[in-house]
Amino acid sequence: MKKASGKVTIKDISKELGISAVSVHRALRGKEGISNELRSKIIETAKEMGYVENYAAASIKRKTSKVAVVLPKDKWEKKIYFDYLWLGINKGAQELKGLNIEISPFVCDNEEEQLAQLKEIADKGPNEYGGVITISFTRASEVLMQFQRMLAKDMRVLVIDDHIEIPEGLISIPPREIQVGKVAAELATLITPDKGRILVSCGRKDSKIHEGRLESFCNYIKENKPGLIIELITGYTRNMDHRGELYKNACDALDKHSDICLMYALTSHDNRAFVEALEKHRKNKNVAIIGTDLNEETLEFLEQKKMSAVIDQNPYEKGYMAFKIMVDCLIKNMSVPDVIPCRIDIALENNADLCAD
Repeated sequence: MKKASGKVTIKDISKELGISAVSVHRALRGKEGISNELRSKIIETAKEMGYVENYAAASIKRKTSKVAVVLPKDKWEKKIYFDYLWLGINKGAQELKGLNIEISPFVCDNEEEQLAQLKEIADKGPNEYGGVITISFTRASEVLMQFQRMLAKDMRVLVIDDHIEIPEGLISIPPREIQVGKVAAELATLITPDKGRILVSCGRKDSKIHEGRLESFCNYIKENKPGLIIELITGYTRNMDHRGELYKNACDALDKHSDICLMYALTSHDNRAFVEALEKHRKNKNVAIIGTDLNEETLEFLEQKKMSAVIDQNPYEKGYMAFKIMVDCLIKNMSVPDVIPCRIDIALENNADLCAD
């Protein structure tokens, strides 16, 4: 078979195979009404002929697809984490607006608000929303039930920062919390003495992500530098409370122990509390800080040498990827993997601007 000269159309493919254009259309758009054998043959022929789908043209004839986005927003004066997810999603929506797909934003501050919003979306179903992009706070059974309702209605559900295997059919951009903890710990072993003490914030108590990250960090340190003592510091909060419980507990630990050589902020909401606690105790000049997530705040800390390094989970990229995956599912009828990993970066003073781009 020769590749057709010029732009290949559905009519060209139907003529080559001696079948109707309707059958070709159904195969290429993932619609029912033809056998799997014929569908495979049409798709293979289309590839051989160099057919390229014009999604923008096809979208003109189609009702606008809506993607519900159910996410928190940061409560701080600067972007910390969730705002970068929103920025990435909005960037994707702006770039692909010609495909007749748009987002419907729902802002949730907690799991109760999220549950109410997911129920509303599931109730309205695919006639209103083709899919949803969200997170999982604690894998609450009520939230998972709403995911199941949506999937049963042939809606697409994408969960950022979690890998949920049940119900089947969810698409995940996992947090890679084990790798994040190990990367932070490996870096810690490179910049600390053989003996000393590390202060580590505990994160949110009911978060499986924070729990996994903390456990992997501690296990790596114990296995590779057993002379280091790990001191856990409680007091996680998402609120704008830099001088709250975490700050006070960190100050108490800095007062109590003279052998502290490193502080590890397990989450992006812990960074400022650790920096300000160390600034108060200027006698501890040789204490390094490893932060989490490169943002407006940690970029300044690196530039000001208040932090040694930041483990970046790339929330902007996660948001951007999430929207593009929804386009692949809803507009291009493409099959996508259940799990789509995102990279982890180490940002230092001299490469932070590159990581932030």
